[in-house]
Amino acid sequence: MDEAFKIPPKTPSLLTDLEKLKLVLKNLVGKEFKLTGKTRTDGSNLRKLVAGELFKNGLPEAAMPGSYEIVPPKQKGVPRMLRELIDSYIITSGTSYNLQVWNRIPNCKTLLVKYDTGESLKCDDVRFIFAKIDTANNKIDSIIILTPEYIEKYFGKFGNPTIKHQLLISNKARRQILTSKTKILSFPDSVKLSYYITNDYQKPSDNISNDPNLKSLYSIKLLTEKVAEELIGTRLDENSTKNRGQDLERRTLELLGYSTYKGENLVGGYPDIPNQLLEVKVQETQTVDLGRFTPEREEVVFPANNLTTFDVRYLIALTNGSTGIIEGIILAPGEKLGEFFTYVSDVSYKCQRSIPMSFFEKYSGMCVSNP
Repeated sequence: MDEAFKIPPKTPSLLTDLEKLKLVLKNLVGKEFKLTGKTRTDGSNLRKLVAGELFKNGLPEAAMPGSYEIVPPKQKGVPRMLRELIDSYIITSGTSYNLQVWNRIPNCKTLLVKYDTGESLKCDDVRFIFAKIDTANNKIDSIIILTPEYIEKYFGKFGNPTIKHQLLISNKARRQILTSKTKILSFPDSVKLSYYITNDYQKPSDNISNDPNLKSLYSIKLLTEKVAEELIGTRLDENSTKNRGQDLERRTLELLGYSTYKGENLVGGYPDIPNQLLEVKVQETQTVDLGRFTPEREEVVFPANNLTTFDVRYLIALTNGSTGIIEGIILAPGEKLGEFFTYVSDVSYKCQRSIPMSFFEKYSGMCVSNP
């Protein structure tokens, strides 16, 4: 996207108002938009389309160098299209859309840009552009422009910030795994778990959401044989990293023998499969999103048995970003990850708000703002 969008407007008053934005962006409705299945690529492609329409309209005059300050460190939480203070999102299918806003609390007065004049742009000034995609025809079905205030008024407050931790697996470390004989890097269970785990397989009778049953907790050795070895060479869902993660979780449950099927809701907590104290992750880029919990520090997860993030087992599938094929596996207790890989010291967070899909669907073929 053009460098011009990284510069804020000369003053907040120059931002294009919602009614005019609606007219500027209405030409996007009906335009071809083919999803690639790669979240970052699709997001970038949408931003380019939005930026193109904004350029045609004429961007607000840019602030002069030295006349403003970007307040958040490393510009975290600052919209990609800063000149018009816009963030864009892609809507596809489902019963609801989970809006995730990274590194800022949307409907608050926290400063994003501070001008020498005393004026400012704040978190609640950001405009959200939602593009509903007709996946059957590869076209933009509608454009909906909303403000944080509107979202909270009609759909409820944003959830408390969810902290996101990351693990960095270097290209060198990844190559070493993928060129090894088994293509699997595994480590024994934590000392605490070593007194409970079993190497003998019996079909699980517990629900996947139940707390770990220390009488039937599979060892990493058994998990390697039953799951990791079977996953190598298989292809995951190609739609997005999120879908691949869910697909990996379902396949893991099936390989372990849990009664599950493709349409069943997953647990969605930490760890992903509580009954086996197993967290499941997909790695396509160098970083792996760990979520709210990180084994970088020990934190109790199941107080009844004093099980911690160090004891949780991590199954990380090293997938090919283009094909979705699992090329390697890491299977290790949390306490071992930091010995071989690097934790990203910068912590990001996200605020979430669920919006019913019916809201977007009723504006099919339209471009609207705070309807």
